[in-house]
Amino acid sequence: MQCTNCNHQPEDPEALFCSQCGNPIYREGHCSGCGKLLIKNANFCDRCGTPVNAKQAGYDKTLKNIIDKEVKFHVAQAQKETQTEHGIQTEQSRQAEMLKYGIKESDWVVISAGDFMMGSPESELDRFSNESQHMVKVDQFEILKTPVTFEMFDIFCDEVRHSKPPDETWGRDSHPVINVSYWSAMEYCYWLSKRCGSKIRLPTEAEWEFACRAGTTTPFWTGETITTEQANFDGNYTYAGSSKGVALGKTTPVDSYPANPWGLHDMHGNVWEWCASVFEEAYTGLETEDAGDDQDELRERVVRGGSWHNVPGQLRSASRNKLRPNYHYLRVGFRIVREMKQ
Repeated sequence: MQCTNCNHQPEDPEALFCSQCGNPIYREGHCSGCGKLLIKNANFCDRCGTPVNAKQAGYDKTLKNIIDKEVKFHVAQAQKETQTEHGIQTEQSRQAEMLKYGIKESDWVVISAGDFMMGSPESELDRFSNESQHMVKVDQFEILKTPVTFEMFDIFCDEVRHSKPPDETWGRDSHPVINVSYWSAMEYCYWLSKRCGSKIRLPTEAEWEFACRAGTTTPFWTGETITTEQANFDGNYTYAGSSKGVALGKTTPVDSYPANPWGLHDMHGNVWEWCASVFEEAYTGLETEDAGDDQDELRERVVRGGSWHNVPGQLRSASRNKLRPNYHYLRVGFRIVREMKQ
């Protein structure tokens, strides 16, 4: 008897392993695990249970390892598919819930985080001193493509028994909701948040201007000038050599005019839009903060964008206005933001 690996002749005739290389030594008729003499035609050793055919045992072990790996892989894949399916069902449920309140998933636009120069240069026509330029950083968020419409707001009013704001006979449905105070807008945001599982709020002043500009640095996202074919405002007045246009004297459906480069409609004109920020005459940082629904904070809130009633200079991306939060008017509506999970 000798080792088949190194040909060493073991001194102990009962040795199970070679003393030179450690390779197992197989002896005819004996267990390769414990060396016991095997019963005739036995498949396993009756002492230690080692298979009689060691090579077959090795093959079986290898096969078992392969099968175990395959099983683990397919179990992991099934778990992933289950999680994915659950995620899809959750998202479909959320979208269906939003649709009940007049909002489709495609109505949201993702605004990527970025830095921008807020305010206007001193050379900009019709600017005010409260538009001082400064760099601002904005985190990622989602914003509605249009102002909130009467159709959306009326669903809220019906459910919570809130009085419906008048539309001045201009139309409801896809017209922007008007005659709503800051507090009413906050109630709507809170109501929609609870029903859709996402935090809905008003944009901060900085978020609003960032979204309005859509990467531009000119007075309007349309460029140096704006026309009544691009926005709803008082076309009896011009800006920087533009031509006169129409003056409708009322709101228009929210998708009547072209969207800006980021897909947002009515960022200029139609209705002023409530922002979540407290107004400061000189920027000191509140433009990036959300005053929320703090009922004790009665300072004026920012409104942005200009309306159907205003001259073009008041529609500029940097133009600012303010209203007390309990104030409601036929030129003021709002747009909502949906916070994104980080």
